[in-house]
Amino acid sequence: MKLESLSNDLLLDLFELLDVVNLLRAFSGLNARFNSLLYDVRSYRVDLRSISKEDFNIFCSTYLHLISNRTIYVRLSDDEDTPFQCSQFQSVDLGFQLFENLRSLTFNSISSDHSIDKHFFIKCCKSNHLTHLKFVDCKLFHIKIEDFQDAIDHIWSLPKLSHLYWDFWFKCGRHFRIPTSISTSLKCLTICKNDCYSYVFPCLLEKIPCLEKFSMSSDSYDDDDIPLSHKFIPSPLNLNIKKLTLLSVRSLRVMTALFQLLPNITRLKIEVYSITLDGHQWKEMIVNYLPQLKHFQFKINFNFGLSINDSTNEEKVDQYLSTYRTPFWIEHRQWFIRCHWSQWNGVLGICVYSLPYAFDSFHLSDNVSNYHTKSTCSSDMYYCYDSVRYIGYNPLLLNKESFSYMQLINIEQLSLEFPIDQHFFSIILNLENLLALNVTITKENDQSQLQTLLDRAPRLFSLSFSSSILAAMPPYPYTSSSIRRLDLECSDPLRRHHSYDKKQCMELIQSPLGIQCRILVIKVEHDVSILELIYGMENLRTLHVSDDNDKRSNPNDLVEVLKHYLPSNWTITRLCYGHIIIKS
Repeated sequence: MKLESLSNDLLLDLFELLDVVNLLRAFSGLNARFNSLLYDVRSYRVDLRSISKEDFNIFCSTYLHLISNRTIYVRLSDDEDTPFQCSQFQSVDLGFQLFENLRSLTFNSISSDHSIDKHFFIKCCKSNHLTHLKFVDCKLFHIKIEDFQDAIDHIWSLPKLSHLYWDFWFKCGRHFRIPTSISTSLKCLTICKNDCYSYVFPCLLEKIPCLEKFSMSSDSYDDDDIPLSHKFIPSPLNLNIKKLTLLSVRSLRVMTALFQLLPNITRLKIEVYSITLDGHQWKEMIVNYLPQLKHFQFKINFNFGLSINDSTNEEKVDQYLSTYRTPFWIEHRQWFIRCHWSQWNGVLGICVYSLPYAFDSFHLSDNVSNYHTKSTCSSDMYYCYDSVRYIGYNPLLLNKESFSYMQLINIEQLSLEFPIDQHFFSIILNLENLLALNVTITKENDQSQLQTLLDRAPRLFSLSFSSSILAAMPPYPYTSSSIRRLDLECSDPLRRHHSYDKKQCMELIQSPLGIQCRILVIKVEHDVSILELIYGMENLRTLHVSDDNDKRSNPNDLVEVLKHYLPSNWTITRLCYGHIIIKS
């Protein structure tokens, strides 16, 4: 069957399987029919993560203007894999006003490139049809938040913006600046890792009267021991908010302030640190502040006083758990919890969470000899942990019968120490979603186990070695078609980082993973190895290099030497003496 014999609908379905760059390079200009499908019928989602500079330049200069009016989604990235992409996009000078139908725009890992300022973001956010806007892990350390006010006000003025995700670092902190205007379109707002005071909440919420879902992770400056100087009174403007997510909460005042302001919450997800809350206290807050609450997901980590002995500790935990076994929890709401506790440095640490587990990371204490768990649900009830994305696998702990209930199917980041046994795959059911793997190698035969894991992880992008006591140096002769990032700053049992000599660097350059590597983290013994790595690894885009020879007292500054010998397209940044980042 010839490709041309397929119907237009089938061809459009086929096009969906290809990324936009390869699609246009393969079919654009082939004939009038294909051009019509590409430029008159199809809508485009342009995700430029991982694209090479060469492909980026070809795409922007040849194809982007042809599809701009049919592009509904754009994602720009300045991360290690695509450094300086936003600057490149700026240089193309293709105005975002040409993206007449743009609905969604995402900025990923925007760095401290000084050419990226508030004017860049204002220029990009021009489409009056924009409904979704995301800033993910953006770091503008050269800009103060008060100097970004114009950009914030411009975002707030977008007439159709309904979803905003805000994850920004600025110079001097992560404060979110209150906009000066009101958005009547914004329905979902997420603010990540924000430094805040509780008194800003009323000011912020009055700027978003149509908000329905509010999410925030914060490090609060509120001191719970200082009396409040003001009351938090619900406003009719905030009664639309039904969903609330609060992560990394460390202040009871921040939490209760939002509860008081948002009495119509029906779904609450909250992660609390260092605040001791039992079932009776939760009930009191829910009854008093959140009478409409139907779905409640929570996790609390706190120290439960001094550890006495196993028997006394268990009695304390049982007394605490009894507050979650009341009719309010078990019969009326049917909310069940699980509790983990362990002793560490004379202190009883405890973690309590609702079932099913609702958070993306699952942390277990390293103190495996003194770890216990109990639940308020019966033994025949099963609750999934499908939300877990990040975990450190500890075989001595997870092999215990008390953790036999756990099965993980969506792991994206995994840390583990070899060897592993057959129990590993009864908990980690598949590795199809695994993106980052951090390993500790202690024996020669562990290497074959690692290759087995690599063979089962088709999407694995990053491989790092935390520790290795072998004479040979990672990454050994491993193979993986997907790995593009290597972190080889592993250490020995004495926490001394391995330094790669000239011979080992050459072996790395010629290894299967070294040949395809785009991002490398390494410590070298000799300055010349830096040049050999850059010239020898043809796919390299970003190099994080540690070098003990890089000292202030050196007569020849290493950065200046590298600038002399490297092509002009490589940018060199010294984070501190001994640690340099080189990007192309």
